[in-house]
Amino acid sequence: MAAALAALLASATPSGAQARAPLGGWAIDVRAVTAGLPTSAGWTPSLPNGSVVPTRGFGIDGGVDLFVGPGRHRRLSAGVSGFAVQGRTSGTGAATVTTRALGGAPHVAVNFGHRQGWSYLSLGAGGVEITSNVGDVVDDPGGTTLTYHYGGGARWFLRDRVALSLDLRFWALTPRPASLARSKAAATTRVLFAAGLALR
Repeated sequence: MAAALAALLASATPSGAQARAPLGGWAIDVRAVTAGLPTSAGWTPSLPNGSVVPTRGFGIDGGVDLFVGPGRHRRLSAGVSGFAVQGRTSGTGAATVTTRALGGAPHVAVNFGHRQGWSYLSLGAGGVEITSNVGDVVDDPGGTTLTYHYGGGARWFLRDRVALSLDLRFWALTPRPASLARSKAAATTRVLFAAGLALR
């Protein structure tokens, strides 16, 4: 046992003494995502009695970041991210309601850590399109809604080019004007959580 412990400590010492490489290069995220969906008037069309509006959707999320500017363990990055989610519900004797959200936006981020793993805080602005279907009738999507997003996450590299990637993000949707199919939609903020892989 003493020999095994000595061998373990000997093998761990060089690893701990290695210099941590600074942040740099680029990273691509591919993740599964779950997101809250807007349910207030204006974000969904008029519904038959007994209809249940989906409050959460599931889908995919992804993005790319490129490190810019000086820095070793704190560094800026710029990139773009997007998501596509869908939620569906149906009540007894009522039509099926399907809500989809498709969004994308550029962002800037402040990163903390080193090349083997780092966390970040980011913010940006872009557009999200919310579409609701009642049965086979498609709601007027109303175009793309200006949206601000902010949040943070982390990447831990399991191998040289593959990492576990987590992201928690708030998407603040601005008000959407009324149309023939629905009333004006008030501003709302939805939370997205994504988990998956990062590549570099």
